[in-house]
Amino acid sequence: MRFSSFKYLLGQGWNNFSGKGNRLMSMASVGVVTSCLILVGICASLALNVNSFVQYLGAQNEVVVYMADTATESDIAEANAQLTADEEVSSFTYVSKEQALEEQMGYMGQYASLLSGYRGANNPLPASFRIHLEDLTKLEPASMRFSTMNGVDYVSTPTELASVLIALKNTTYYAGLAILLILFMVSMVVISNTIRLTVFARRREISIMKYVGATNSFIQFPFVVEGLIIGTVSACITFALLSGGYIYLYNYISTQASGFIAMLSMCMVPYESMWLVMLIGFFGFGWFIGGVGSALSMRKYLKV
Repeated sequence: MRFSSFKYLLGQGWNNFSGKGNRLMSMASVGVVTSCLILVGICASLALNVNSFVQYLGAQNEVVVYMADTATESDIAEANAQLTADEEVSSFTYVSKEQALEEQMGYMGQYASLLSGYRGANNPLPASFRIHLEDLTKLEPASMRFSTMNGVDYVSTPTELASVLIALKNTTYYAGLAILLILFMVSMVVISNTIRLTVFARRREISIMKYVGATNSFIQFPFVVEGLIIGTVSACITFALLSGGYIYLYNYISTQASGFIAMLSMCMVPYESMWLVMLIGFFGFGWFIGGVGSALSMRKYLKV
């Protein structure tokens, strides 16, 4: 295609979008697509932060491997080596009997002296390894593996909480995917109807162009450009609105909120880590539904 033809077709696409007869429908399409993109962005941001929150909670819950009183220094060293080599272990800490007692005394505060008599040989608390895993779904097999190490008395595993966290993560993922699919279909219908009205108004012109030898791509290109423009404008508006809203919410939670809400700031994904994904996602989604919606709406009128 020559540059002059390409420039002409681009101009036709812009006229289809901004022409007097189409402005109202174009604005309506931009409004509906923007609304869909905003909902998609909110759902995606929520799913991303829920996933971060689940990972944070998972990191706070640990598998505790209690060593038997009969465990030797060799058993402890061997367990340390096995945990270091275990790919599913993200981190672990060894807590000796003396450290465990000191922790309990710290919890007692002013009554810590009540436990001072348990120092030394009278210490009833076991030594332990406190372990964090990379993936909570592998909690049970990892616990079984830890229980077979030499010198282990028993393993304490938060399986119920892990199940809740995994279920929450999966529910968020599938719900977000379903909402994304529904909004995608709505956007496609709206853009297709908008383009279809423009095509219907120019159906005779399109038929004449077909009879004089114009190719389908030559006829279709301006309408695809119109759909891409609708997607681009919607993506720009959505990115600006959601960026401003997310930054405001993040700063508020980080500086003004208190209690449980303030704790969420530790789990929220910083805007700097997600703005590029948001930008690419909005433009990709907007262009796809704009281009595909336009192409689909043209098929009927190209069959001459």
